[in-house]
Amino acid sequence: MSVKIVQDDTRPPLEFNLTQDGSPVDLTGCTVKFYMKDATSGSVKISGSTCVITDATKGKCKYLWTSSDTNTAGTYVGEVEVTFPDGKIQTGYKQIGITIRADI
Repeated sequence: MSVKIVQDDTRPPLEFNLTQDGSPVDLTGCTVKFYMKDATSGSVKISGSTCVITDATKGKCKYLWTSSDTNTAGTYVGEVEVTFPDGKIQTGYKQIGITIRADI
């Protein structure tokens, strides 16, 4: 998955369909968090910000950008972490390539 957004933009949201072995991950009762780091330096830009689950049984969720998320142009890598109702955690259903282009 690859996403392109312009510096300082906060729309559209970053939407995910989480699957495992081709089937949707049931997110009922789960917490989903988003992480993003600079692809070159490894500096963390987003550290565990909460995603909105939009359809739990179909594994659908989205991350709503904030202005501090997109204020620096560059290339980033993002991933999601799911905490299940039993407290177990699974990370990295998807690694997301994110390019934030400088505003004109």
